[in-house]
Amino acid sequence: MLEKLKQMTQWLYGRLLAFPMRLKVIGIGLLPILILGFSLNYWITTGLSDWLSYILADVRVQAAMSAGGRSVFLVTLLGAIASILFSLLLSHILTEPILSLREMAQQVAGGKLNARAKIWAKDEIGELAIAINTMTDNLVTNQELLARQNRSLDAINQVALAGNRSDDIHDVLYIMLGHILNTMHLKMGWIYLRDPERKSIHLASWYGIEKEMEPVFLSILDNSTCACQDDSVSGELGTSVCNCVCSRLERLTRLNIARNHITIPMVAREQHFGLINLSCDEGVVIPAEDMELLASLGNQIAEIVANAWLQIKLTEKEAARQVLLESLVQAQEEERARLARELHDGAGQTLTSLLVRLKTMERKSPIPEMQRDLINMQDIVSETIEQVRDLAYSLRPVTLDELGISRALEILVEDMTKGMEITLESNFDLQGNKIPSEIEVVLYRIAQEGLTNIIRHAKAGRIKFLLSAENKGVKMTMEDDGIGFDPGKISISSGQRHLGLISMRERAEIIGGTLDVYTAISKGTTVEVFIPILQ
Repeated sequence: MLEKLKQMTQWLYGRLLAFPMRLKVIGIGLLPILILGFSLNYWITTGLSDWLSYILADVRVQAAMSAGGRSVFLVTLLGAIASILFSLLLSHILTEPILSLREMAQQVAGGKLNARAKIWAKDEIGELAIAINTMTDNLVTNQELLARQNRSLDAINQVALAGNRSDDIHDVLYIMLGHILNTMHLKMGWIYLRDPERKSIHLASWYGIEKEMEPVFLSILDNSTCACQDDSVSGELGTSVCNCVCSRLERLTRLNIARNHITIPMVAREQHFGLINLSCDEGVVIPAEDMELLASLGNQIAEIVANAWLQIKLTEKEAARQVLLESLVQAQEEERARLARELHDGAGQTLTSLLVRLKTMERKSPIPEMQRDLINMQDIVSETIEQVRDLAYSLRPVTLDELGISRALEILVEDMTKGMEITLESNFDLQGNKIPSEIEVVLYRIAQEGLTNIIRHAKAGRIKFLLSAENKGVKMTMEDDGIGFDPGKISISSGQRHLGLISMRERAEIIGGTLDVYTAISKGTTVEVFIPILQ
């Protein structure tokens, strides 16, 4: 019940407040007069007659009451009319500024931000109008600031997106230049790039030049220089954006090309990487915030150009390094091949001749003891011939050239573990990927050294040997369950075994690879080699 009463009260209150303000003002002025008039009329017709009956006759009292009631009614009516007239005047004075404020607020809400409230008087409503106008001015200012910030962020974002493209730097600069011109509402621009090493500058990109005027325009831009270019080449160009007159463009006034351009230096990491020129009409004033935006875009593009320049230099150095490493590995293998040929053709043939002479001496010797000594010497020479042949083969294995790295490693592992009580687990799968010959040689040599270390020192009962293509490279793993060692003691002074590991790591690093050793005493050893394959 209480809740319903509360709801009814709220509904009635809402209905009363829904009346127009003019009616409310009229009601405020009229209501006291009506209350006073009806009160006086009631008092005259009831209370006053009792008092007059003591001094006047009933007939005279009745006549006085009738005349008094008519007078009160007439006065109340005239007062009500006057109250309505004054209330209308006051309501007009009061509501007109408020209605004006309402109309202005509706216009602002509809997007008409140049609407302002009229100041009728310096009263409370006037102060309210002044406050609303100030609030609208701040709203316009903040909206303009927000629009400029959004434009700046959009331009910076567009340049960043273009910088993330994998295209040639000249194509990327063309896209960036288009975004800058669209942001500044300009039509034409061009970019010069400077080589910090050679201290030369060249026209890298242009945008908005019409086809029919492009040959003449580009000929002037490419074959002549202006002051800002000279300063960029010498490194004297500042970091501030400026609007200047170009002496070269004065020759193109017949083509309706403005002789003014905005110069935006591209500076990054304390180096000048070029400049951006934006053609603009003479007398155009660029706002300070736009100059700041252009300076930020110039620095952003300079960072992108600097990264591209470093990438080019890195690629060149990597290519030179690759050629040098290939030459180094090739020289090493040629030297090994030469030594193998000399061992086979020189020492091998000499030892074979010595073996034949010993057999001849054995047949000719009449002394049995000398014959036995000669037979023993023949055995020693035969064993030496086999060792020389094995050494010549290890210096340059034929299987690596003829069968490839996978099959060569299979044969290497089988030969080195033949006749030993070692369980072998191997898997050689490069998934059909072709490996450069210099990498094959390095992998083979590392495998030779690693298996030699395992067989001589590890006292292992199991060897796991894996070769696979992985992450744009090749990975080789050699794992044993031997005695292991303390990895903190790998140094030149710690023995031949550790010298082998150091040699293996140096071989991997010389072609850009890595070699990691995981071991502990009595925990076995795992050697992982990864060599990237450059595309």
